Amino acid sequence: MSPPLPLLAALLAAPLAALHAADAPKQKPNILFIAADDLRTSLGCYGDPLAKSPNIDRLASQGLMFQRAYCHQAVCGPSRASLLTGRLPDSTRVWHNRDLFRSAIPDLVTLPQLFKNNGWQTLSLGKVFSGDERELDPPSWSAPEVLRGEGPGWKNYALAGAKASGKGAAHEAADVPDDGYPDGKLAQLAIGALGKFQRTKEPFFLAVGFFKPHLPFNAPKRYWDPYDPSVFDLKDGASGVEGAPELAMHSHRELAGYDGMPADERVSAGQARALRHGYYACVSYIDAQVGKLMDALQRLGLEGNTIVVLWGDHGWSLGEKNRWCKGTNFDRDARAPMLIRAPGVTRPGATTEALIEYVDVYPTLAELAGLAPPDSLDGRSLVPILKDPAARGRDVALSQFTRPWKPHGFEFMGYSIRSPTHRYTRWVEWPSRTTTAEELYDYGSPASATREGALFIEQRNVAADPAYAGELGRMRSKLDEIFATRIRPHPSDDAAIPEPKPKKNKKKKNR
Repeated sequence: MSPPLPLLAALLAAPLAALHAADAPKQKPNILFIAADDLRTSLGCYGDPLAKSPNIDRLASQGLMFQRAYCHQAVCGPSRASLLTGRLPDSTRVWHNRDLFRSAIPDLVTLPQLFKNNGWQTLSLGKVFSGDERELDPPSWSAPEVLRGEGPGWKNYALAGAKASGKGAAHEAADVPDDGYPDGKLAQLAIGALGKFQRTKEPFFLAVGFFKPHLPFNAPKRYWDPYDPSVFDLKDGASGVEGAPELAMHSHRELAGYDGMPADERVSAGQARALRHGYYACVSYIDAQVGKLMDALQRLGLEGNTIVVLWGDHGWSLGEKNRWCKGTNFDRDARAPMLIRAPGVTRPGATTEALIEYVDVYPTLAELAGLAPPDSLDGRSLVPILKDPAARGRDVALSQFTRPWKPHGFEFMGYSIRSPTHRYTRWVEWPSRTTTAEELYDYGSPASATREGALFIEQRNVAADPAYAGELGRMRSKLDEIFATRIRPHPSDDAAIPEPKPKKNKKKKNR
């Protein structure tokens, strides 16, 4: 269970235990590690014309913005596990929120655990590894993780008569201060922790996991008010992706679980407008909390020696192409914001088009701190890109998703690779990797995919188009290479996984 607030206060006020630091640099860099749940690239700095995000935009102006950062599975638990362990989902066996990486690799050293083992004080506030106490990871932290506190402001809903927890209305705009909802409370706790670390002069790895803009889209009314609701009308919500196999579409109805939402998630125009408005209000609410943390760093004199990382755990769909939420390999689900400000390393206001994966964050922070990461990591350091934004990234970024999405017994896995110009997805039966469907999208062709503001939106699967036979073959070969070199079968597999075959088998019917 998360410690109550009095215990948390004691943890922050009392001297923290000294850890081994004999071989560490004289001045260890601090890490402020900020996660936002379900945050897609709907931010001003990424080119979204609707978003009001001045504080995150300010952070982007101080460091490096990654235009093409990709998570490994577009749902919170697996995405966070890959980033925080530096290991791919097929290594940790974390394909669902209920999966635990220590069940597969008991002695794994996580990113914050590496820092803790080398003399940093590590503290987790909010949703970092998980929003569920069943998936917390005590070995990673110097003090017990804090998901939520007790008392006013810590519930999902603030309006009188609303549900205190669980799924109620899909959005709410209570006229309350920032700490009337949990993320305002988390910002307060984080600022208190920064003050404690500044007084004790202890190096820290402070992880702050904000709950929004995850459903329900609940934020103080003052973050709704600056937006004109009419700008959130959907323009392309009626049609799906032409030629996409049924497996490409998620079947888990996250939105449908909220009061008043239709079971098939085919919402009315008014519902769509309100939901989209609520999402952007939550983005602005989180932006304000990030601003408070950045201001605290400056006020406390910690700014010059603190590396700041801000990331969304995956993207999100707000009704585009008739789809809500996450859970696919499409670009707007797999791509998410990633900002890194490393004093003395990153150039203010820089941006990069280099393709990166979330497993790359672990070795990056280890190198910046002068630490030796475990040899088993699946990522590679981004420090060369931090120093030179024009440096080459990966040839392709890897993502994946299961069908159906459930803790055990899934039947298909969709492996997807994103190059600078195309996305190729191969759906395979599990665990044989026998191909059952394929997708290919061309981001340079408006007939196949378009760019709208901060998003890439797939329009038509061109895998069966003879004009793309050459590109399809190249992307197939690239994924085969990844299977052979990066994705290693685990001893717990029920059957050995053979090398994939380029031959296409019969596809599922298109939706």
